[in-house]
Amino acid sequence: MKVITLIENRVSLAHLVAEHGLSFYIETANAKVLFDTGASENFAHNAKLLGVDISQVDALVLSHGHNDHTGGLAYFIENNNKAKIYLKEEASWPKFKNDRFIGMSHRINTENPRFIWVKDTLEVVDGIFIVPSIHPYFEADQHKDFFYTQKDNLKIADLFSDELFLVLKTEKGVSIVSSCSHNGITNMVETAKNYFKQPVLDVIGGFHIKDDKNEITDQLAQFFNQSEIRRIFTGHCTGVEKFAQIQTKCLAPVFYNETGQVIEI
Repeated sequence: MKVITLIENRVSLAHLVAEHGLSFYIETANAKVLFDTGASENFAHNAKLLGVDISQVDALVLSHGHNDHTGGLAYFIENNNKAKIYLKEEASWPKFKNDRFIGMSHRINTENPRFIWVKDTLEVVDGIFIVPSIHPYFEADQHKDFFYTQKDNLKIADLFSDELFLVLKTEKGVSIVSSCSHNGITNMVETAKNYFKQPVLDVIGGFHIKDDKNEITDQLAQFFNQSEIRRIFTGHCTGVEKFAQIQTKCLAPVFYNETGQVIEI
């Protein structure tokens, strides 16, 4: 099993492009899964250069309803006519950061059978699970300030009930692929450990901690150490300074994830 980052905030390879967005391509021996589509069509530009055929993806999973994770959805639908698209219903609600609209630009047709509303933990392909319910074990590790959604024409605080994450299951343990971890990467790790009854080996994705106080970030690093995480790949909404802090404090190797990164699981 391997995870290829199709788009991230940062890139080192000159032929690829970066943007404030995130998209992961996950390939197993028998299936191909896309997790998010970045902020635009750029994920597909990179995919082609990285040898990934978007038209052959078997399933698309959308982590939550922000446009930096769903902006390439229309392009994906136009260029892939077979994949089911998995998301939570709340992802289609209007989304705001303060007064700025940051929700999905593609209107979801609820009658389109390609769209699957996820309510319970689901094995989308062999060995890859969608986990839609994140238990708040650690209240401090939640990142929802200044975010809003709209329901019944009322603007309300966004509790990120639309957020989900992926678990890649092997015989030795599980690996987590997250997006922005608004509900907390620690809460995702604990949720996965308690559900699958296996150790969490790898953690991949953004942690949304760039504005957190240093002591909160230290607590996150301590959690990773206590959980005996094997490897950590982070970027996007984590922030460079917080990445450096985690890298200094963690016993496990911490990598700054970027466009074109290939992770073998």
